[in-house]
Amino acid sequence: MIVNALPSLALALFVVASLAHAGTTGFAGAMPAGTESRSAPIVAQWTHHGGDIGYVFAGSVTLDAPQALPHTELVVGAQLNAYSAPGSHQIVFGVATEAWALPGSLSLLTGLEATAINMEPNNPWRKIAFWSTFKNRPDVAYDIVPDDPSNMNAQALRIESQPGTGFERGIVLARHSLHASRVEPRPILLDMREVPAQSLAGWDLIAFPDGCRLRYAGRGQLATVCPP
Repeated sequence: MIVNALPSLALALFVVASLAHAGTTGFAGAMPAGTESRSAPIVAQWTHHGGDIGYVFAGSVTLDAPQALPHTELVVGAQLNAYSAPGSHQIVFGVATEAWALPGSLSLLTGLEATAINMEPNNPWRKIAFWSTFKNRPDVAYDIVPDDPSNMNAQALRIESQPGTGFERGIVLARHSLHASRVEPRPILLDMREVPAQSLAGWDLIAFPDGCRLRYAGRGQLATVCPP
């Protein structure tokens, strides 16, 4: 049985590898007249002395396709990909944004702002300001599910600081943060209703340094499990 499965496995790996390579050679994006394609970096640096907003890069794209079926077209304000080639065991960042206050500057700092703006009250579809996703293959291979999830040490959100300093507060809900809607008369701070009960039963909700873990025991009850 193992021998018979090898050709299928090899084919699947070849397809995934080919799709991944295709992702590095093009974005499958629209290329209207005037599109500029470059094979070298663009580096810009300048000093803004006030008046209007100082940008290093700014752009906008508008989707205008009323003739298309709903949810079949896509626009992306910015797509930035970084790849590590086979054999390169290094460090890869897709995007790095930093906001600095130099000595003597009393400025408000925001490292990254992710905003969803909905101006249609009757729009029932999800509006996600920050979407943390993990993948083990290109989106074009969505239905080709590998046997191994390739998710060792995968972390959806990590809070970390330099030695000797750190955030004064971890997660802060501002005065205007959550709000009731037509379908949810009471806002929900943490919503796990999309998780199947069987899956949730197999999770540890919190892991503590002493080895103890907090689990959901069903019917709104929490249970603590500690090593002997």
